[in-house]
Formats: sequence, structure tokens, C-alpha cells
Amino acid sequence: MKHIKLILSMMGVGLILVACSSLLQSSSLSKVDDTPNVENGERIYFTSTSKRGERISFSGGPALGGMMMGSYLTCASCHGPTGQGGRHTMHMTVMDAPDIRYVELAHEMEEHGGEGEYDLVTFRKAVVNGEHPDGDSLDRDMPRWKMSENDLADLFAFLQSLE
Repeated sequence: MKHIKLILSMMGVGLILVACSSLLQSSSLSKVDDTPNVENGERIYFTSTSKRGERISFSGGPALGGMMMGSYLTCASCHGPTGQGGRHTMHMTVMDAPDIRYVELAHEMEEHGGEGEYDLVTFRKAVVNGEHPDGDSLDRDMPRWKMSENDLADLFAFLQSLE
């Protein structure tokens, strides 16, 4: 009889632990972390792939832009590994990609009639809509990327980390 009570008590404790565990898991899943992920932004910059493994698509951009010497078009393809841009040749066309490090993007605001700080809204205009802060179109070589708000914020956070 003592063994049966002991076994039933242990089973009761086990059920309580399982119930508490599932409550903790569901509450942690419902929390959304809105903090930009610099690591994902870096991944997007160099691979045009999000942390979920999804390729980020685009329209426009360099002629024949989809495949480049066996790899896909990325931000780094034009702006370089440090975001400093510069003159380069792509598909027998000379391009002059701007410096997109965050410290330089502030100058972009001044140069193109924007007011205030270069922020995520301004960045979205450039990356998604292909527009300068004043609404003028960016160069036709700039692709119009189709990415989620989280991926866009992550990419922006990565550019802010570049010096």
C-alpha cells in the first residue's frame, strides 16, 4: 500500500512538472523579440538569405543581376565587404556604388533633402522602394529588395555596426 501511495505521489508531481513546463514554453513562445539581430543582418548583407534560410528576392538592379559568376547578387556584391562601395565592373558595366556605412548615410540625408536622422523609414525607402530621402529615384543599378520588416531592421542594424 505504501508503494502505491508513493508511486501515485510521484506521478502527481510529474504531472505538475509537465504542466508547468508546457506553460513556461507557451509563454516564452508568445514573446516576440523586436530587438534587431545584427548577425542576421550580416548574413543578409553577404548572402541575401535570411536566418530562416529564405533567399531574399529583388527586382531591378544590375542587368543580368540574378546570378553572378556562380553566386547570387548580394549587398556586398556592389557595396563591398565593408560597405564602403566604390567603382567596380559588373557584367561589363562600370558601376559606382555608394558608401552605405551608417556614418555615411547621414550625409545622404543632407545631400538629398532629408531632415533628421537616417532611420529605418528612410532606409526602407532606399532598399525596398529605391528612393532617396527626398523621393527621387536611386540609380537603376540599385535592386529593389523584397524583405520582411524584421530582416530590414536586422540589415539596418548591421550597417549601423560598420565603421
